[in-house]
Amino acid sequence: MIKISLDEAYVFDILSIYQVKINNFTGDKLTTTKNAMLELAGEIKDQIGEQKFDDIISSYEYAELICANQKVFNLVDLVQADTGLAKETDDANYERYLKKIQLQQKFFHNDLRETKNK
Repeated sequence: MIKISLDEAYVFDILSIYQVKINNFTGDKLTTTKNAMLELAGEIKDQIGEQKFDDIISSYEYAELICANQKVFNLVDLVQADTGLAKETDDANYERYLKKIQLQQKFFHNDLRETKNK
């Protein structure tokens, strides 16, 4: 796994996306997402401390970020049922996701932790 520097808000956005997926997924997708979220949360705690982590995830701002990501998740579901450009865009994004899986497996010999609702 490659470690990179990202803005803290970006990392908490990823964490909140995992939370939205956990709230909406079942089966293997749910398990994979839970594991990825736990690993990311552990990495964040190691860097900023557990107290700051807890302060952030219990904040109004983080709750609003989860709501915003749930709205995007719901809109993506609607787009998948749509025809035309919106559907084409969603299909292209899913194709991009499949290409990331191929790259991950070929060069790093493990599965991508990201999951898509397709």
